[in-house]
Amino acid sequence: MKFLITGANGDIAISICRIIKQHFKRSIIDGSDIVDAGPGEIYYNHIHKVLKPSNKNYLNQIKKLTKAYKIIIPTTEEEIIFFSKNRNIFKNKILLINSKFIIDTFSSKLKTFKFLKKNKISTPKFCLKLTKIKSYKEPFFIKLDKGHGNKNYKLINSQKGFNKLNKLDKKKWIAQEFLNYKYDEYTCAVIKLDNFEDVLILKRKLNKGYTYYAELVDNMKLKNILLNLAQKIKLCGSINIQLKINKQRFAIFEINPRLSSTVMMRNKIGFTDCIWWINYFLKKKIKRSNIKKKVKIIKFFDEKIIY
Repeated sequence: MKFLITGANGDIAISICRIIKQHFKRSIIDGSDIVDAGPGEIYYNHIHKVLKPSNKNYLNQIKKLTKAYKIIIPTTEEEIIFFSKNRNIFKNKILLINSKFIIDTFSSKLKTFKFLKKNKISTPKFCLKLTKIKSYKEPFFIKLDKGHGNKNYKLINSQKGFNKLNKLDKKKWIAQEFLNYKYDEYTCAVIKLDNFEDVLILKRKLNKGYTYYAELVDNMKLKNILLNLAQKIKLCGSINIQLKINKQRFAIFEINPRLSSTVMMRNKIGFTDCIWWINYFLKKKIKRSNIKKKVKIIKFFDEKIIY
């Protein structure tokens, strides 16, 4: 079986490649990226250099490239949106992406907020276009409306910081309630494939936008809320939900409509949502693993010596 993973040099793509190697040992796993040199070189059979999805020639290039592959796994936001818009062109391929509704809604923080608010699911107190904030009254986060992974955000906590916002293209940015340091942060994987469904809740700590520490949490109330959300959006795949909790209040501030950067952490403790999703499309039996309980996960950066 031949896999193509886009954004091949990224953290998520490399984790997915490593997971597939464990579970589909005889498969060929290639990547595509806008650069052909990077950390992915030691993991893939081959990395194809491609244009950016915004380039008008990308469609023809990726159509030719994907002819050789059975399963395509887009991992960057731009490519996920591109393949979602062009599903009909790739209808003979297995695309590991969510529904058009899920991708369209949760690729935007504003749309995410409005959807959750409408369905009475707890959110930050506000999330609105930055253009609507006329004066500084209290600390708040600014974030790009489109884009995920704890990147491109900043805390505005002074009049001086607020004044500097005039340098930004405010139409691309949103303002969101600052959920202060009294809140614990969680990342939750939610998978639903017909009648098969599950949730993994991880309390986490971040360094420069990446989860370096996580511990498994058993919270049935939150699990049921997230499964209810999966039902409402007619989920048939895997998504990642980020939220903060302080005592009885929780607030979902972002939903990633894709496999997330903790996919390898989850795989190591038995929550193999990447493989479950692939096996669903291959019409193979989905085998539920025994999730390791009361575990803590620490992610280190290491070096590889190649002889």
